[in-house]
Amino acid sequence: MPNISDRELNRLKNSVSELSALNSIASAINVTMSVDEISRIILDQCLNRVNASQGGIFLLNDEDEDQDRFKTFVRQINPTAGEIPFRLNMSLTGWMIKNKAILLTNDPSNDDRFRGMDFKEIGINSILAAPLLSRSGLIGVMVVFNKKSGEGFDNTDQRFVGIVGTQTAKVIENARLFEQEQKLVEMEKEMKVANSIQMGFLPKDNIITEKYEVYGFNTPAKDMGGDYYDMVKIDEDRIFISLGDVSGKGMPAALLMANAQAVLRSQLTKSKDIPLTELAESLNRLICQFTPPQQYITAMFGIFDSSTGELEYINAGHCPPVILRQGGELEIPKGADLVVGVLDDCVYTVQKTTLKPGESIFIYTDGITEAFNEAEEEYGEERLEALLKANHSLSATELGQVVYGDVLEHRGKREPSDDITMLILRAC
Repeated sequence: MPNISDRELNRLKNSVSELSALNSIASAINVTMSVDEISRIILDQCLNRVNASQGGIFLLNDEDEDQDRFKTFVRQINPTAGEIPFRLNMSLTGWMIKNKAILLTNDPSNDDRFRGMDFKEIGINSILAAPLLSRSGLIGVMVVFNKKSGEGFDNTDQRFVGIVGTQTAKVIENARLFEQEQKLVEMEKEMKVANSIQMGFLPKDNIITEKYEVYGFNTPAKDMGGDYYDMVKIDEDRIFISLGDVSGKGMPAALLMANAQAVLRSQLTKSKDIPLTELAESLNRLICQFTPPQQYITAMFGIFDSSTGELEYINAGHCPPVILRQGGELEIPKGADLVVGVLDDCVYTVQKTTLKPGESIFIYTDGITEAFNEAEEEYGEERLEALLKANHSLSATELGQVVYGDVLEHRGKREPSDDITMLILRAC
């Protein structure tokens, strides 16, 4: 058996120890762990392997524009050493960001790179730091302090910390991606629940009686929409209808939509004879009071009396309704008041029309007319009006299905850019 020098034997022992530590790190870590758990395992192994008394992993905080750009993510301290927990000072921070290289110093108090900091006062006599470099660049620094033997860190320690630093960056980046993915999954679940709740605010069924039929339809462009419609029977002859489009998209618009609908229903519950103007003005004051100026609602509110065929309605900055007369003639009233939620003292005016048997009113949001196809062509008001005229004799339900089908055909494979909502009232 060939003789092995003590030097070579020590080198082999160090290599085995190094591989054992790296294997322990690899075995202890899995993709489902948090960044905090992974960092603690890695730091524990590093401290044991290089025989250091203190260490920390400091991750870059991109959101913080202050001077201290590193966040202390995890730190291990030897409580018997009487050391003060160390934070990266500006000199070390700047050096690591600039050089992105391993740093070893066994006399930091006299190191020109760290002028102005008294390391002896805080009990630091040796520092070994490795940059955490990922595909996206520097994400942090791993630092160990104070070799317990007092001899200082050597090239073997530097090699080991460098290897661990390289692997740590990859593991932490993957862990962060996994955490982000899990957050997205949870967010998607929450959005589905929120969407289900939101859809629950809409009427469960359409209303069909001997004297009138009301059909409502809504499909949001995203998970959460800002459109709504409602239909509430006031008594045997009268029915309240409303349709609105909240500015913006997503959760804020959905919450405002739900609040507006709740306010209207609450007012109707208090009094079956509340004037439309009082209803609109009350909602307007509340929206002005509790929402920022950039959030507002365009809406239509109406009460249809089937005993007389009279429809009273308020148009608060919304698309003009389309009235389908007998014989296919269309009537499009243009008058409109201010949107809801801009001026708290806004006064609203009631408009009136009469629907004879076989006549309808079509109320909609601009998600219909502003639906684009892959050629960037807008569906438009002219196409909608021509379709309504050609199908004026259909029931409210049939007409709504025809309109939505035509919008889908026009849009083709193009993703929707806005919610689609319509409400059709037809006198029988």
